[in-house]
Amino acid sequence: MKNSDPSLDRLLRAAGQYRPAIEQEPPFGFVTRVVAEWSAMAGGNTGSGVDARLQAMWFRRAFLCSMAVMAISVGWSFKTDTAAPNDEMAIASYDATADLP
Repeated sequence: MKNSDPSLDRLLRAAGQYRPAIEQEPPFGFVTRVVAEWSAMAGGNTGSGVDARLQAMWFRRAFLCSMAVMAISVGWSFKTDTAAPNDEMAIASYDATADLP
């Protein structure tokens, strides 16, 4: 009985022969474009710096809105939890759900 699969053997042999390429330095033009873009964002010039400030403003607004929604939901939940049920059906419903495993 043959235990090995020929395609698996071929795959494993090919994986064993793989040698990673030596890392090369990026082209000079690419490096200068990246540095120019980074300095434009940091310097506040027109272009990408404006985009970064706009993104920061939207992030700040989204964060504040999410905090407001969270505070409202926590307050609403606290109000609901502290309200005493004065209805007999509510007490019976709570008793029935509290007994469930």
